[in-house]
Amino acid sequence: MSRAKLLQPGTFKIEAALSAADPPLGRIIHAVVERSGQQRPQRSKATPFEALVRAIVYQRMATGAAATIYQKLKATGSGVLTPAKVQALSTNRLRSAGLSASKATYVRNLAEWFSTHTLQGRKLVTLPDEAVIETLTGIPGVGLWTINVFLIFSLQRPDVMPAMDLGLRRGVQLMCGLKRPATPEFVQERARLWQPYRSIACVYLWTAIRLKLKPQDLGQEFTA
Repeated sequence: MSRAKLLQPGTFKIEAALSAADPPLGRIIHAVVERSGQQRPQRSKATPFEALVRAIVYQRMATGAAATIYQKLKATGSGVLTPAKVQALSTNRLRSAGLSASKATYVRNLAEWFSTHTLQGRKLVTLPDEAVIETLTGIPGVGLWTINVFLIFSLQRPDVMPAMDLGLRRGVQLMCGLKRPATPEFVQERARLWQPYRSIACVYLWTAIRLKLKPQDLGQEFTA
């Protein structure tokens, strides 16, 4: 069973442990820390519902475009999204915020689930990782990638591995000097080295891609 312990910022002990376990990852971490400082999933003030809506919006979209759509969507609820507010919006109104037809349906499905599963929705923050996945799986539009993003950035779970994520696969490509993005199977296997801090490793790899690091930037591994 995965731990439900929240990630805590602090020293560089986690970075040093990851570097010792996987020196190429350590070089990524070192380069990122030099450029942008220590990385952790930022604690969000969003409710579980809002966080999951945001994850749906960001599915298969560039970050900038997704952020614009999400802000427009929040504006339809006067800055705060609730299941009731979303249910009160027509599909056309959701589409006008920039959602595709399928994502508008997914957001409405999510709102309906939270409205009819109020207690389960409140318990999400206390459930172990597997129980969160089991609880949310089956809501149309809420797949494993969405749930993993929710676990990492909303619930701040330390050991989550969204191996299908293209940005993460590109990060592993950079780390390992591959000619193309790593396969999900390769990422999943490599990530065994990063336990029990796979979420932290993912954030560093995502940040490396966001910073557009190049192989020549990876000079040395990270040590505490």
